[in-house]
Amino acid sequence: MANTLIGHTINGRYRLESLLGDGGMGTVYRAYDVNLDRQVALKLMHAHFARQEEFRARLIQEARTAAQLDHPSVVQIYDFGDSPEGLFIAMEFVNGGSLRDHLRRLQKMRKFLPLAQSLQIGAQIAEALDYAYRRGIVHRDIKPGNIMLKRLNRPDEPDEQPFRALLTDFGLVKLQEGSQLTQSGTTLGTPTYMSPEQCKGDPLDGRADLYALGVVLYELFTNRLPFEFKTLSDAIAVHSRGEMPTPAREIRSDIPAIIDTVLTRSLAKNPDDRYADGAEMADALRSAMVALEGAPTQIMLREEMNILERVSEPPPGHELIINTPGHPPSTVPLTQAVVTLGRHADNEIVLPAEGVSRHHSRLQATALGWELVDLGGINGTFLNDRRLRADDPTPVAPGSRIRIGPYELTLQGPEIAVYEQEAPTYQQSRESLGGTTPQMTPTQVATSEPLGLFLPSDQISVDPGQQVQFKVEVVNRSSTDDRVSLRVHGLPGSWAMPPGEFKNLHAGETIQLGITIRPPKHRSTPTGRQRFRIELVSQRHPDAKLGASASLIIGTFVAFEASMDTNQLRLPGSVTVSVHNTGNAPGDFSVVARDRQGGLRFKGERGRIRLQPGQVANVELALEAERSSWLGTGELFPFEVAVASAAGGRQTMSGEAQAGSTIPPWLMYGAILVITFACAISFMVFVFGDNGLFGRDDATATVPFDVAATETAAAASNFQTVTAIAATAAVEGDSDGDGLSNTQETNILRTDPNNPDTDGDGLTDGEEALTLGTNPLSADTDSDLIPDGEEVNRYGTNPLLADSDGDGVNDVVELSQGTDPLATPIVSPTPTATATLGTPTATATPSNTPPPSTTPTATNTPTVTFTPSPTVTPSNTPTATSSPTPSLTPTATITPSVTPTATNTSLPNPVLTCISTPPLIDGVFNPAEWTNSPLIQFSPPDNNSDIVQVYFVRDATNLYLAFLINDPTTDATDAMRLYFDTTGNRGDPDTADRFFFVVRDGTAQVQAGIGSNSDGNSWDTNYSSSNWTAELGGQPGQWVVELQINASAEMAALGNPFGMMMQVLYTGDLAVWPPGGGSNSPSTWQFVNNVSCP
Repeated sequence: MANTLIGHTINGRYRLESLLGDGGMGTVYRAYDVNLDRQVALKLMHAHFARQEEFRARLIQEARTAAQLDHPSVVQIYDFGDSPEGLFIAMEFVNGGSLRDHLRRLQKMRKFLPLAQSLQIGAQIAEALDYAYRRGIVHRDIKPGNIMLKRLNRPDEPDEQPFRALLTDFGLVKLQEGSQLTQSGTTLGTPTYMSPEQCKGDPLDGRADLYALGVVLYELFTNRLPFEFKTLSDAIAVHSRGEMPTPAREIRSDIPAIIDTVLTRSLAKNPDDRYADGAEMADALRSAMVALEGAPTQIMLREEMNILERVSEPPPGHELIINTPGHPPSTVPLTQAVVTLGRHADNEIVLPAEGVSRHHSRLQATALGWELVDLGGINGTFLNDRRLRADDPTPVAPGSRIRIGPYELTLQGPEIAVYEQEAPTYQQSRESLGGTTPQMTPTQVATSEPLGLFLPSDQISVDPGQQVQFKVEVVNRSSTDDRVSLRVHGLPGSWAMPPGEFKNLHAGETIQLGITIRPPKHRSTPTGRQRFRIELVSQRHPDAKLGASASLIIGTFVAFEASMDTNQLRLPGSVTVSVHNTGNAPGDFSVVARDRQGGLRFKGERGRIRLQPGQVANVELALEAERSSWLGTGELFPFEVAVASAAGGRQTMSGEAQAGSTIPPWLMYGAILVITFACAISFMVFVFGDNGLFGRDDATATVPFDVAATETAAAASNFQTVTAIAATAAVEGDSDGDGLSNTQETNILRTDPNNPDTDGDGLTDGEEALTLGTNPLSADTDSDLIPDGEEVNRYGTNPLLADSDGDGVNDVVELSQGTDPLATPIVSPTPTATATLGTPTATATPSNTPPPSTTPTATNTPTVTFTPSPTVTPSNTPTATSSPTPSLTPTATITPSVTPTATNTSLPNPVLTCISTPPLIDGVFNPAEWTNSPLIQFSPPDNNSDIVQVYFVRDATNLYLAFLINDPTTDATDAMRLYFDTTGNRGDPDTADRFFFVVRDGTAQVQAGIGSNSDGNSWDTNYSSSNWTAELGGQPGQWVVELQINASAEMAALGNPFGMMMQVLYTGDLAVWPPGGGSNSPSTWQFVNNVSCP
């Protein structure tokens, strides 16, 4: 009957698409909300209930009450109402299945859910119950069938798994104040999970739900129920006798004692002995999670199965409907647990159209249903019109639309039952109970601990120098008074201040003891998570080992000290500025100098210095005067040196520099006397000498000819421009001390007047504009992939020429191949010669007709005749004569023009090198740490500016890689992917292969290969490892990824050579090395020659 409604639309809004399950009050469908374009779960009430006025009133009460709840672990109610098909409630659709489904699957496979995941489910549901109870709501029917599991892209809490447990079906709730439809003495619920007071029909509060949650947890931990009740009479009889279930540790030996403690308190017969509310129970469960993290590793005798684990067989009855433009839809049954989709013929589903990558996406079955993984296709994979992040598994619900290129695919089939009919829900008054109670098998009564200790939270945050206080709750469950105190383990004694004395703790009493923690504000104070343990000390029970573990999250602080070795100097001179990082975290600092008179030049300023805690950097600043005084005692220039932290804070130091005269006074006076004497002698020679005024016959003028006149004239404009820039800078001020005025930087060069190195290439803007002629707005002026600063300061190559030595091979290629980019090119024996002139000797040619006169007419531009055979070296000083016009024979220099021939060859294998001092993996790239040039460089096919430079070295144990990724767009979804094939088939991964990927938002993950090198399988998304680390950093226009991989532990089978492939995902673009490489395509990766390091 229920299936006959498939396809019907309720009230013109909810189109019923498939049956989800049948419950005690109605049937649940997956429906499509045509108004809001979303999937919903719609519960349609049974007709015989809907005809009862009491039921209708309870439905209205249920819907209105549940709709008020807004909690991440409560299924949200969207709508309710009446329709021709009956009363209905529309609610959030959860596609992960119920906890009952997963328990049955685990029990069938004889596996357990991991303890941490069971605790996570319990804590999330306890928090939801606390939220509901504070609003006056008691659920009354907590059981696995009413707990749904929802797959998340990311966990809600740092130490949790990416799923959330949700509580549904508040159909049996009753407000503490309000309707009295359910009177005292009436029992509602499922007997196996009902508390003793609920079985008896007594008034209930939230502690009844906590008892039921304790039963669910017991079942999760042991795969069995604490009691097997067949009737409500059985339950009442067992509870009346005070029988407790067998301790979980006797059923499953790996369960720690703290879990049995939680179960004992949760399943207490008396509500007063249970947790007071859901928040207290959630705290206890999360404390148990922390305790598990610190517990020693145990050998598991029984296999566990992760709730997110992929399964070997797909859920039955699912299929893909594929819609291709211009063709009728086709249907493909999903009969495998992993289904790949792409253009290549080796995919399970081949989509051959343009816009589809060779291996585009993958569908894979998990314990929570189907999930979709984008494999890095350039055009992306879209789920319900939302683009998926590459290699990020995303749940796919039946009815979801998948778009790959021009194809639209729809997943259809029966959902993993979300709502199902479980054991019958009892509604029976106390007076109607009767019959005999069957004989019960005695069970062992668990002995509870005499004392209990509970923390308010398992995670406490504090900044160095600050203190945090929190209360620890201690309960005395025994019948004897006691005196107790606390002590702290795992933190330095000066940090923690527990109670200084013992406190009275009477029998049955609960008290709170305070602890204060204050980490010092010192650079030695660590940052991040610090585990510690609080233990209870009892005078009555001195042998009791009761405690709780927690995490102290310590923040960072920024502090530094700056000093200058002298504040008085004579120009030219230098000062040394010391910067000491006294904080407890790495910091970036800058050193900038200025003088307000504009009379000094500074060299050596640093725009970014990365210092680790406690590290000291010495920066030498050279000072010169912009202009010098020939005479006098010189000017006095006050100056300032400012040291600033990128995280905040600035220190300024003052000094004075004296610019002395260029020539000492005694030397100047001596020079005046010498010049005066020389002038007198010259005058006498001029007047009385043989060729003087009174002694010469006639004069033949010798015309001095300036052979550099043309060069001087050509450089005049540049000289004038530089002079104008320098003069303006001195007048108008220079905020960043780079030798350029603020006006020139802002209006002419468009550089940043507050940053001495706008493009971050290691050269100041003034050096680039005034001295080198490079572009201060481009880190790589000649586009040869080497930053200008490295060309000038490290390699000595020309930052204006991509090929410094003119041999036809770019500098970056020579550096990567190990050849010298400055070597003189070797000329082949028969080159194509191009004659170029050296500096010819110019002979002034006077007029031939008139006789020589005192003032000859000189011609500065000679007539040049090329004579390639002899080499004539003319005189440097031409003499004017009356001879005919001579011809110049310059020295001809033969410069061959060599054009290299390009050949299409495969990429040579890059060769790893050993490094003695490992680089610091901190996300801040320092070329000096990597000792060589980039090993590999690549870019997107149609965008050569987005260069990826990869530095790769190793030592005996670790691999070290640095990725410098040019990207003008900052996109948090950009990603770097690194693939290793240890045995060398360069593609299809096996279990020894690894795939590392780092997203620009900080996400980092490693995956292992699946199967063998010939099975076409891809990567295991559930794999994890702590044998590697990655740090991100960067600057505008570039981001940096630095990695350290313990190859010995993670990839012991790494061969020589090994296969490698890299991808960088930009916004709308993809760079791949080697070209054509695929994440699981054989023979598409590049070999890399390995090396053994001492």
